[in-house]
Parts: sequence; C-alpha cells; structure tokens
Amino acid sequence: MKKTSLVACLLAAALLSGCTPKTPGLGQKEHDIVQEVLEIPGDTTLLTVDGVDVPAGRYLFWLVNSIETQKYYGELETDEDWIRQVNGMTMRDALKADALQTLVLYQTVENHAAESGAVPSQEALDELEAQLQELEDQAGGAEYFRNRLDSVCIDLENFRAINLVPYLDEALADQMEQRGELEVTGEDLDSFIEENGLYGAKHILISTRRINADGSGYEEYSDEEKAQALQKAQELREQLKDSGDDPELFDELMNEHSEDGRNEDGTLAMPNGYTQIYAGQMVAEFEEGAMALKEGEISEPIQSQFGYHIILRLPLDRDELKEQLGGDYKLNALIQEWMDNAVVSTTSLYDELDPKTFYDKLQQVNEGKLMEAPSESETPPESTVPAESGTPEEKEPPVG
Repeated sequence: MKKTSLVACLLAAALLSGCTPKTPGLGQKEHDIVQEVLEIPGDTTLLTVDGVDVPAGRYLFWLVNSIETQKYYGELETDEDWIRQVNGMTMRDALKADALQTLVLYQTVENHAAESGAVPSQEALDELEAQLQELEDQAGGAEYFRNRLDSVCIDLENFRAINLVPYLDEALADQMEQRGELEVTGEDLDSFIEENGLYGAKHILISTRRINADGSGYEEYSDEEKAQALQKAQELREQLKDSGDDPELFDELMNEHSEDGRNEDGTLAMPNGYTQIYAGQMVAEFEEGAMALKEGEISEPIQSQFGYHIILRLPLDRDELKEQLGGDYKLNALIQEWMDNAVVSTTSLYDELDPKTFYDKLQQVNEGKLMEAPSESETPPESTVPAESGTPEEKEPPVG
C-alpha cells in the first residue's frame, strides 16, 4: 500500500461530480454528518473486521467514493442503473461490495499493525498533520474543510484515521523487513512465475506486412511476397541448425535480419529479447510456440499476423526478478492473504443500507454548502447577503 494523496482521497467524490455549491455554510453548529443523513451516530458499528468494530462513517466514506466513481463514468444516470445486474449482482450490491473491499484492505492493515505494535514515526505523523492543515488552508478555513468532509460523509477524526493507514503500512513493512519476513524466497519466485505465466524469449521476425505509405496502418504482403518471407525464414533456420543452434549465431542473424522494432540508428529496440513476458502479452502463436520450447531451444518458423517468428526460449533471470519484486511483493501478498482470511460480520444496518437512498439524502443534507472560500472576484447571491453586512471576502481571508 502506497501513501495516497490526501487531496485525492478527500476530494474524489466532490471533484468527480464537479459539484461546488455556491451558498456559504457558515455559522452552523458542530454536528454529526452521519446522524444527519442516516439518523444514527457516526460512531455506530456498521460491521466488524476480525472482531474490530468499524464505525459507520468509515464505511460510508468508501461507499461515496464507489458511487462517485461510477457516476463519473456515466454508469448511474437513471434509477434503473442502480438496480441493473453487474457481475451477477445488482449495482446496489456491487457498490456496497466495492466499498467493503476497500474498507477491509485498510482495516486489516490497521488491525495487523496494532497487533504487532507497529507505529508510524513522529516524522510521519507530522507529515500527516501538515497535509491535513494544507487541505484546510486550501479550502479557506476549518468551516469549508468540514463542508468538504461532509460531502464525502466523514468527520475529521475518521478521515485522519483512514489517511494514517498508509503510514501504518510503512511502519509494519519496516518492522517485518527487520525480522526478515519480507525476504522473497525461491518458493515465492516459483509461485509468482507460475501465477503470471512468466517466460523469456527472443525471436527473429521476418515480416509479412508493410506500413502504408500514409502511415495509417499496415498492408499485407502479396502471396508471392509471403512465400519469399517464409523461404527466408526457413533458410535462416537451416543456418542455425548447421551451427548446432549456436545462440551467438542466433544473435547475429537476429541483429541482421529481424524486422522487429528498431531504433533510429537501425539497431534492434530489444537486442536482449523479451526477458520477462507475462501470459497473454504476446500474440497466441508466439506464446504457444515459445512455451512449447525448453530453455535454449529454437523453434521452426511460426506464422502470426506479424510474419514468421524463429523463437529462442530464454531462461528467466531469477535474481533480476527477485530484485524487481522486493519486499513490496511479499508484503502485498501477505496483505492479500489477510484480506482473503478476514472475518467480516455485518449488522442489520449494513444489510439494509440502500446506496441510492443514502446518496440522495447525503446530497440533500449537503445542498448549498460551499466547498471552498470565495475568491476576491466572487460575490455571493444577493438574496443571501444583506447589503449592509458586507461581502464574505471582507469577513474571511481569501484563498491563496
């Protein structure tokens, strides 16, 4: 888990909708946004993750983000969209499940950090507070910042707790690394290679198509030209056989004849071949041909939409792969395991929660609240500011 931007985290819902109401929300008393929307206290337990209570505000924050993401992509434009089927469930349940998955990710990290005694450094805590203060300043003050939090149905305490989790993740990773628990083992490499279908290969490509004169696409060779391409590929393959499939000769022929991508100076763009190919990355004919070879073996010419490939199967550089994966791979695998094994128990409040009803009420409660202080060039609607009272910018400092 990487530290995500607090700005992105907070404003995901508000900015995706592009909604910035124009009436100031000043002078309001301290309140509980969840209480206003759902008529339950924000600290009401909505569900538990591995026995740890999760307050309603934390889940609702992620639910708002899930809803706003779908609205951004035009998926919730009508009432019918909220109940249509998505991957075997209604959109209602899909939204709840998506929010729940994110919450479980954050909560399991928080739970395991608490169990292991992993705590962020003071520097990390100071960084978090500085970012929160920056958000408040950008909004134009505490009242406007609270309005932004209201727009995503969360209070400052829970918003701080959510954004503390990436720092807990770092502290947990440091602790586990010191204990040697994030060392990538040979078994880990084997699992990663198998799960991703990793293999290595290089090839000599004799093309059967050319770029159109106007650069708009490709033109297939004529049957006669394709026959000539196949003959050339077969002749190159015979040279390799005569050399005992010498890999050095393969490289020479590849550099001289391959019509794969080349640099401006004419050299091959991938002179070392494709050292880490994931399953599905290459066209099916190439992948099937490469996977049928043992390491060090060379194929007969294999035809694909690109032309004829003579493939040399390469061994994977396990040391390189291990270095690339690093501790992040092991930690992420552990976090996924924690999530998969997490025991989630929901309450009747969660089970009965309807995302559309909740979201509509949230918009109604927040209607008219200003998300940031007006700039000096802005004036509020005349109906909301008496002439003798002065403009908001005379009462509040401008943003910036």
